[in-house]
Amino acid sequence: MKKFFAKALSLVAILGFTSMATLAKDYNDLPKDHWAYKQIQILTDFNVVVGYPDGNYRPDQNVTRAEFATMVVKAFEQQNAQIIKPAKFSDVKEKDWFYGMVQRAVMFDLLKGYPDGHFDPYGTVSRGHVISTTVNALTTETISNRKATEILENSYTDYQEIPDWLIIAAGKAEILGMVVKAPGEETVINANRPATRAELAAFLVKMLEQAKLNPNAKLKEAMSPRTADGIVINADLDGYIATIPAGTVIPIMVLNKQITCKKSKVGDEFLSKLPKNLVTPERYLLLVENDALNGKISSVKVGRLFIRNGEVTMETHTITTDRNQTAAFCGDALGGYRPEGFWKTLYLKLFKGHKIQIKEGDILNLKLKKPVRIDLTNGMILE
Repeated sequence: MKKFFAKALSLVAILGFTSMATLAKDYNDLPKDHWAYKQIQILTDFNVVVGYPDGNYRPDQNVTRAEFATMVVKAFEQQNAQIIKPAKFSDVKEKDWFYGMVQRAVMFDLLKGYPDGHFDPYGTVSRGHVISTTVNALTTETISNRKATEILENSYTDYQEIPDWLIIAAGKAEILGMVVKAPGEETVINANRPATRAELAAFLVKMLEQAKLNPNAKLKEAMSPRTADGIVINADLDGYIATIPAGTVIPIMVLNKQITCKKSKVGDEFLSKLPKNLVTPERYLLLVENDALNGKISSVKVGRLFIRNGEVTMETHTITTDRNQTAAFCGDALGGYRPEGFWKTLYLKLFKGHKIQIKEGDILNLKLKKPVRIDLTNGMILE
């Protein structure tokens, strides 16, 4: 446990979460080739961002500070966190719909008010304020103002327009690769321009990539890994992220009525689910019982006398988790005779040609072809 939390404080480049193969709802105004399509889909799946009643996302529209506070708090799943000591702002009242979210954003040191005591909930959020918030979510190494300035001078042509209060945070964000650069704006930071809804989604994903491993002190105290009982498998732990290595064998339960080496064909749909929770030796919950796995039959070999026993290979492509997330999950499950000894295997080949018949409810072993990375705090699968 100590090692787990110690690693959560070290700086890592991460989450390779950078892309989660999610299948969220589509928006009328968000084509699949939009530069922030994947990030918007990720956050839509987890209800961090939402569209409008007309079915649009409006990626180029600006966001208010109250809306941004709501997104940030929901991204960390802290919307129900107890408000210990409410901050007082002249323009934020208890009756306001955003009161609780603003209070929680301030409580976790993600957002701040202005020196004169107001929060400006209806004001737009600048890219500079978004950069500041993403860095505030982290535990980071200290850098000097001079070092930050050097980094920004070498990265952006408009570095002289960056406000003094943002220099160090922007320098840290650049070091960590957290600055979102929309197409055509790769050489400018645009710190004073209002951030768009598309940019906010991309910023929030980058923030989560880092904060899940390096949360600030208050977020670290609030976030904790999910725990459960179940089938224990080994996984590599790195802060709040667990990686199930390629080659790991996982039991799965077949949901097809019947699969046989005589009637099943390559390309037929293969359905299965996890029969039990999968947990680490520390009881951290990786995947949940009944998570559904989908794929296809990739190989069929009929049992032949004197030649071989039958064999069916099933290949999984995706998993749908308890969080209603659909992500890549690639592995092979072999249905076939399990040798019980040389002479028994030889007998079956020579005189019988063992047939394969897999029924609904049968348990097979799935061997992962690619590693699977999981956020232990919420069950999110990362790629």
